[in-house]
Amino acid sequence: MPLPPAARLLYALGGFGASLLQQSVLLWIFFFYAPPPGQPLLARATPAVVGLAMAAGRFVDAVADPLVAHWSDGLRSRFGRRRPFILAASPMLALSFVLIWYPPAAAPGRANAIYLTTVLGAFFFLYTMVLNPYTALLPEITAGGAGRVGVTTLQAAANIAGVGAAFVGSSWLSARFGFATMGLILAPIALAALLAPVIAVRESIPTTPPSRFMPALRAVLADRRFRVFIPAIATMWFGLSMISLALALIVTVLMGLGQAAVGGVLAISLGATILSLPLTGAAVRRWGTRRTMLAAMTALALLLFPAALIGRWPVPLSPVLQGYLILAVAAPAIGALFILPNALLATIAEDHTHAGGGRVEGMFFAFQGLIFNGSTSLAAAALGGLLDRLGQAPPEAAGLRAALLVASAATAGGALIFRRYPGA
Repeated sequence: MPLPPAARLLYALGGFGASLLQQSVLLWIFFFYAPPPGQPLLARATPAVVGLAMAAGRFVDAVADPLVAHWSDGLRSRFGRRRPFILAASPMLALSFVLIWYPPAAAPGRANAIYLTTVLGAFFFLYTMVLNPYTALLPEITAGGAGRVGVTTLQAAANIAGVGAAFVGSSWLSARFGFATMGLILAPIALAALLAPVIAVRESIPTTPPSRFMPALRAVLADRRFRVFIPAIATMWFGLSMISLALALIVTVLMGLGQAAVGGVLAISLGATILSLPLTGAAVRRWGTRRTMLAAMTALALLLFPAALIGRWPVPLSPVLQGYLILAVAAPAIGALFILPNALLATIAEDHTHAGGGRVEGMFFAFQGLIFNGSTSLAAAALGGLLDRLGQAPPEAAGLRAALLVASAATAGGALIFRRYPGA
């Protein structure tokens, strides 16, 4: 039976809380610890150290993903398999977010490097403790595919709203009150949203015994569609992660605007993305999920090439207008990439259960989470290395431009792999 509208909204709010916290970290972690030249902030670490700390934190998270998934798949509590994890880990996740913005030293050094690596590891580990059980609820609450694209569209809207709140809220709060106060204000807002799915969803408790870890792992990896889905998403997500980590730099360096303008610029982009979300549902109804996904990946790859050349277009447009134009045109593709991966994966996991593979939805979503984490780790390390080696000072900003070209190539690679995905 499909979820009623109120329950769908409460379930989707979990995505708002998760994206608010994660995007605030991705948006500002380089800017806060290793600000570009000309910004009124003290450097607390080098870009390479920030990149390595991010990579280490996401590596811890990646290792934890399948373990948390197996734990929640096998849990047989009277409160369900997923809800206890969300309830227990969400407060600790909010606390770890606050701690990120309180480094022990005001200058680069070993203390800040160790601290940043530790708190980012805790943050991303707890993020998995919440998000894997949360996303693993999707096949159950959209059983038989009933309303699945509708639920993932609402979830995508909440995710994008969370990103928008991160862009606008964190930009305004950090510029006006500082990053420490920003963390203290955003954390409880995100916590309330993360706990909303616990209210919305009532889980059924499987009567079958839990699957053992290695057989469940082998069965998941043997799925034909999953073996195409995972490398395609991994390659694409590397490119998207590179963009997410560089967004504040794109606005301040390539477009030439100040820190306070970051939120406004990106809020306009996200508003366009939210308005474009119904186009994804229409495209799926006309062309199918596979073709719509492939078209979105290809379009974004093509748009990232001119994004790398903002300020150098042979047209009479200012860098600010060039940036706005790219963000607006990319909105439908970005919207589709927020919606479709979870819908595809929920279908893969549900079909696996119907084929006798056991109730291991969490393991499927764990591998997606592992791929997201691993790709973000590599993207953070690559971005830090490019900025360190090639520079980020305007107008050349060679390291930043190179990062966007790498992101374009990665997204195109993901599209090429996804062409092998079976079905429509």
